[in-house]
Amino acid sequence: MSVVRRGVRAVVLALVLTVVTTLPAAAPASAHAGGLSPTEVRGAVVAVTPQVPGLTVSAIEDGARLLVRNNTGSTVEIPAGGGQDRPLSVPDGESVTWIDGRATTLERDLGEATTGTWSVPMTVGTVPVTVDGEFVAEPPPNALGWWALAAGIAAALIVLARRSRRPNVLLAVSGLVTVAVSLVHVIGATLAVESAPLWGTFLDATGIGLLVWPLVVVAAIAALRGSAAGVLGVCAGAGLSVVFVLPDLTVFHFAVLPVAGPATLERFLVALVLGAGVAAAVAGAGALRALAPRTEPDATQPMEHAPVQGTTPLTRRTRDTESGSRSDQSTDSPDVARRVSKPVQDTGFAQSESENS
Repeated sequence: MSVVRRGVRAVVLALVLTVVTTLPAAAPASAHAGGLSPTEVRGAVVAVTPQVPGLTVSAIEDGARLLVRNNTGSTVEIPAGGGQDRPLSVPDGESVTWIDGRATTLERDLGEATTGTWSVPMTVGTVPVTVDGEFVAEPPPNALGWWALAAGIAAALIVLARRSRRPNVLLAVSGLVTVAVSLVHVIGATLAVESAPLWGTFLDATGIGLLVWPLVVVAAIAALRGSAAGVLGVCAGAGLSVVFVLPDLTVFHFAVLPVAGPATLERFLVALVLGAGVAAAVAGAGALRALAPRTEPDATQPMEHAPVQGTTPLTRRTRDTESGSRSDQSTDSPDVARRVSKPVQDTGFAQSESENS
């Protein structure tokens, strides 16, 4: 049981160190990939007045940014003001995306209102242009239900692990599922970003996942084979996965999510990562206790005969040979007994001695 106690302490220590070392780095990253975050509002462009041939203005990423494509033959100038700190210039033939404080939905709160309007002035050459848009608030989801789902997943996996004869298998499978779900979540967040290169956004969204995912996969394979080190690795990776998903828990409370795909699917993925990660971390101690009888020697089984101290294989073979020779000369052997009981025949030398006498 000392192995189990050391394993449990290692699990707890790994989780504590994981949270202490990674939470400060993860806390400022409250936004998703591309600097986006869940909101309660969507934004859209309603009109561009007057319409200038070759000028296209649209709201992207659910209204978080504005996109200007300039094919007018002149430079487009966007003045600062109204929440926009600096002016922007878009040369002919180029496009620019930016977060405009007058039009962005990020951290936008309409209060009791369900709609709102915004306006951004710009010039195309010497022609003044006004871009008008609107905000539309959406009702928030049932946050309590999603928290309950995450807790239910964690509780179910913990109970199954305790009742299973091989909890290390369930633990390994939970770790692999967590990796797969985390990867799908990151891909969805990456595809939602239109203002940055795809691979750069993906690497930014993965964060510590680049280290956690290979760790969990390798540890899960070892845990499937009954390795205590594999179980510890899955527990550590599960703790890191929980820390990794902490900034995404806001998806339970906001309606508009920065992901490519259904918002319901995104909330389910986050709940699954949270529940499975917590369950894997908690169930690790039980898996180590189940593995302990397989690794500790059985006191009821007889121990093999230990070699005599100070002997070598050569000396043991010599002693065996000598003992075998002595046993062959024993009178208990049938051959030896026959030789002893056989009468000795008279020889000619003995007869000559009697004649001489």
